[in-house]
Amino acid sequence: MEKQIVQAAAGKAPFDLAICGLRLLNVFTGEVIFPADIGIVGDTIAYAGPFEPEHRAKKTIDAKGLFAIPGLVDGHMHLESSMMTPAHFAEAIIPMGTTTVVADPHEIGNVMGKEGVKMLIAMTRDLPLRVHIMAPSTIPSLPGYETSGADITGEDIAELLSLPEIHGVGEIMDFLGVVAGEPKMMAILAAAKKVNALIDGHVPTLRGKELQAFTAAGIFMDHTYMDADLVREKLGNGMRVQIQERFLTAELMASLNSSPAQDRIMLVTDDVPISRLASKGHLAAILRQAIDLGLDPIKAVRYATLNSAEGLRLYDVGALSPGRKADILLVSSLEKLEVQQVYIGGRLIAQDRQILEPISGFPIPGAAYHTMKLPQLTAADFIIAAPGEQATVNAIEQDGKTSRTRRVRRTCTVEKGVLQQGNLVKMAVFERYTGKAGRSLGLLANLESFRGALATTYAHDCHNLVVFSQNDSDGLLAANTLIAAGGGVAAALEGKVLCAIPLPIAGILCEDDMAALAEKFAALDRAAQTMGLNHAETLTFLTLMALAVSPEIKLTDKGLIDVVRKEWIALIEEDMHEDTVQA
Repeated sequence: MEKQIVQAAAGKAPFDLAICGLRLLNVFTGEVIFPADIGIVGDTIAYAGPFEPEHRAKKTIDAKGLFAIPGLVDGHMHLESSMMTPAHFAEAIIPMGTTTVVADPHEIGNVMGKEGVKMLIAMTRDLPLRVHIMAPSTIPSLPGYETSGADITGEDIAELLSLPEIHGVGEIMDFLGVVAGEPKMMAILAAAKKVNALIDGHVPTLRGKELQAFTAAGIFMDHTYMDADLVREKLGNGMRVQIQERFLTAELMASLNSSPAQDRIMLVTDDVPISRLASKGHLAAILRQAIDLGLDPIKAVRYATLNSAEGLRLYDVGALSPGRKADILLVSSLEKLEVQQVYIGGRLIAQDRQILEPISGFPIPGAAYHTMKLPQLTAADFIIAAPGEQATVNAIEQDGKTSRTRRVRRTCTVEKGVLQQGNLVKMAVFERYTGKAGRSLGLLANLESFRGALATTYAHDCHNLVVFSQNDSDGLLAANTLIAAGGGVAAALEGKVLCAIPLPIAGILCEDDMAALAEKFAALDRAAQTMGLNHAETLTFLTLMALAVSPEIKLTDKGLIDVVRKEWIALIEEDMHEDTVQA
């Protein structure tokens, strides 16, 4: 094949396919070449630019002046965040322009350990979407502070890195453990360095010497909190920054436009909830938003193609140049990025936002349907015992927009030894892997209008059963509905289940396609609105309030955590404080 590619490029043999009459974006130079042509042999680009008279092709397509850009490369994401199988996920995002993803399977890894990772590898093996799997590094996300279905060690990372499908080490989330030199994290990093593996990072709060210590451990990428100052600091430390949608601002885009480190900036998705995926799209939607906020369109494309590809050592994709795979998007404009045709490996896979052929799914192993070991709950599981007639509690205040939270104090009454939640919302986290019904209870503020209960087993990253309830009876109903279903998301109000979405595969995935699943989650959003949930995105609220590495205070099955200080917080304090508010 190499000889055929070389001969065709030299005009001594025909291309298998020629796409002619293009406006070709060269992501190396930032030039748009017009008119231009692309010559393809097999799955590879042999020639890119205006054809010479000697060039010919077995088949020619007239692009009629459309722009040609590389297939988009998502350098940091989680397949499981779609809650679909990889086959249905590929059917959804390929027409949107994403042709390559670097996936960290720490969601399935938290539930099923190494076997879950291997299952996901098998599920992605024959997809037209190019999927590169990272070895999930931080399971649990905060060791000792939560219970997951597995515990990934340095030895496990070494084993996973020996698999040909594993591309590197997924995000190192226990950033405080790294800086403290904790043995588990040091063993994981040592296993990665032994084979010169890529190491992805997760470091939302560190600055100065602590950030340099994290980088000194060999972790050169991060996708968490980004503003203009922090991006400059991370770039100055030699890191590659992976910027996701929730951090896009006009100020940051202006800073990126003028950054001297243009080759170290990426745009990524991280997690795209199903409702947003169906309504807005995938990686191309983030590019469009960045462009609308002032980012130069050519830079935007480069950040999501060449930069992601080369930053992740994927040297065969990310550009329309000789020798790279023929992953090509034909779009009407660089500003709008409306994808009209998607070629992967020289094959037309999608056109006009539609996949051209159904993608076959991988048979799901039976073990994946039996990860819910939690027995049916009782009303007693939701009781918070307390002494006296009133108590000062440490509550989690959510901001109504993001996953960020802060610690606030409230005063609650106590009746017959039971804490009364007042206008706070009770949050319960039940460990679901051992069958021992381990649990912890907490309280949420800034949800005064909420009624009923919401429950989920898709809860980053341990995916225990998490219940948010304004009253215990609805909380019990929502929780037991999910236990019976093998996992999922449910809403209950006044003794009735308003919405139940089964996610029986490891309690986090299902076999619905995007349209069917998005319709179900639209019903959940409507139910949440009826129930008075004051958060901009239902799934962001549901799935991230138990994330033990998300600042600044969260609740796991083991208790309330100060994430920044990595310390336990008592739910009920012994002494009263001046800044308390009556709940």
